Amino acid sequence: MDSLNSSQKGFSLIELMIALAASLFIIAGLFYSVMGDLRSYESARGTQGIASKNRMVAQTFRLYIQQAGFKDLDTLKANQNYEAATSNAWVWEEGQSLQGTTSNSYITDEKLGSDILALRFSGTSDSGIVSCDGTNLLTTDVHEMTLYVNDSNQLMCKDNEQNALLLDEDIEFLELLYGTTDNTTRYYTAAEINDWGKVNRIKVGVLISQKVVANNHLKNTNSYTIFNKTIAASNDSNFRSVLMDTVLLKVIKE
Repeated sequence: MDSLNSSQKGFSLIELMIALAASLFIIAGLFYSVMGDLRSYESARGTQGIASKNRMVAQTFRLYIQQAGFKDLDTLKANQNYEAATSNAWVWEEGQSLQGTTSNSYITDEKLGSDILALRFSGTSDSGIVSCDGTNLLTTDVHEMTLYVNDSNQLMCKDNEQNALLLDEDIEFLELLYGTTDNTTRYYTAAEINDWGKVNRIKVGVLISQKVVANNHLKNTNSYTIFNKTIAASNDSNFRSVLMDTVLLKVIKE
């Protein structure tokens, strides 16, 4: 009987505690390894996502800005110029195709300090010139478009009197600098431009944000400099990137 009892003897309390501690140590190691892999994956996904977003935003600005001053063939043959006009709180000189500012009464939800750009152009259904929603213009009438970032960090586009259309989200700031035909090296703010007809290129600077999963608890407290302006992050977990691009204008005021 003593021999049987001896062979059925279980683990002691100390042995169980040692086994439990070892198991917890292994589980904790696996947990931190998985969390590290998850953070690495999310970091890579965020970096890839914001790089892709940079390309899309750059293409959006190029598409719309390069339309400034466009005229269809018949209008060019007739040597017709854009008329002087006052519309949507913009004052246009004859032939003027673009202008910029940081505040306009036509826009009521703009991001404080962020730039606003207004464009004029015309086209026909087969010219490839589009309105804010990407549809081709159907008449040769002069078309007015306004691009800006609103206070909800959205890139917005307004056609004439219509309501603003959302182009993209997580766009936190827009800064524009203008190059002129009489200076090939310097760029100016909108307030420094005296003759918009001399503007032949625009430097576009955009602060772009990319959301990440909620379990990433790292806070972004960095500051980001575009050209002349520095913007502080919102103390969240978003990735951010500054996009800088130069857009050449096809047509300037005659």
